[in-house]
Amino acid sequence: MPAKHHIDNNNQLIITTWEGEACDIEFIEAIKNYQKNIQTHPDYVDFNEVVDFRKVTKLKLTNEGIKTIGTIASTTDTQGINKKLALIVSSNLAYGLARMYEAYRSFSKNANKEIRVFKDETEAYKWVKK
Repeated sequence: MPAKHHIDNNNQLIITTWEGEACDIEFIEAIKNYQKNIQTHPDYVDFNEVVDFRKVTKLKLTNEGIKTIGTIASTTDTQGINKKLALIVSSNLAYGLARMYEAYRSFSKNANKEIRVFKDETEAYKWVKK
């Protein structure tokens, strides 16, 4: 499942759009690649994030996969820098999986990112830019 990233320097946002089918291994590999090449870059370390999942056509995620993704994602949280992550989804299934991710991610001892799930793009951007 391809992930396309866009850096919005004016609003200090990292915007990721996911397309196609989604499965555990693709998400895990994509999050590791994102962390290595974009998220931990010194110019973007304090940028908020938006991840848009509305172009995902099929979800094949497991409970264990979502838990793993949450654990991996929290490893790059920087203590003392509070950031926001808005997840935009279009279906009830995606909403439930995104809320599960939010919960698992919050269990990590490193987690300090505020996460919210939205079905409305305008509301997501409004919240993340505050």
